[in-house]
Amino acid sequence: MTNTVTGKKLNLEPYTQWAQGVRFASSACGPSTMAAITEYWSRKLGKPDLIGKERFGSKAEHINYLYGRYGGRPWGMSARGFAKGIKTYLRASLGNAPAIRLRSFNDFALYKAEIDAGRPVAVKFDKWFSLRWFGDYAYDYHWTVGIGYEMTGPSPRLIVQDNGAKRANGAFAASRERRIEYAANRKVITMVAVDLQYFTENRIISLQKTEI
Repeated sequence: MTNTVTGKKLNLEPYTQWAQGVRFASSACGPSTMAAITEYWSRKLGKPDLIGKERFGSKAEHINYLYGRYGGRPWGMSARGFAKGIKTYLRASLGNAPAIRLRSFNDFALYKAEIDAGRPVAVKFDKWFSLRWFGDYAYDYHWTVGIGYEMTGPSPRLIVQDNGAKRANGAFAASRERRIEYAANRKVITMVAVDLQYFTENRIISLQKTEI
């Protein structure tokens, strides 16, 4: 009997932390994830010149700016640092107009609800600081962009953009989609959801149902 696969996937432009021009590439997965999510919102809000790559001229410079100003570190970016960084960046770039809601969690149902509402989710894997040192997980320590999910029987999968990889010969592989079993990785995952709402004429216009 064949399992029926159901799910949803958002259309996000991928960012690659190892692309030419990215400084501190080995620790740029957090800023790359931040850049991909803000690029998505820049198109959704019609503000590509304020928070998207158009402001910087390239994806690499978008990543570099976020790394340098909003939480990039040689040892990586914490979930708290990511949330603080992206909120500060959005507030500094968009001013007081948007209401910014951030949530940090580890729950597939909440993740699914964010994707269903048209909002990508930052997904961090971290077995070191979660003290799960000896488990076999998709990543030891890495940020990815959660863009969707698949439901296959009792085993839901996250669809993520992996931010690329460096090859042994010095070349890099572009960011690609991966399907990752949530249950097998749950113990080392932290998710950060970003929701922007605009105040217009004393009413909140929610963008949560809109998709590119």
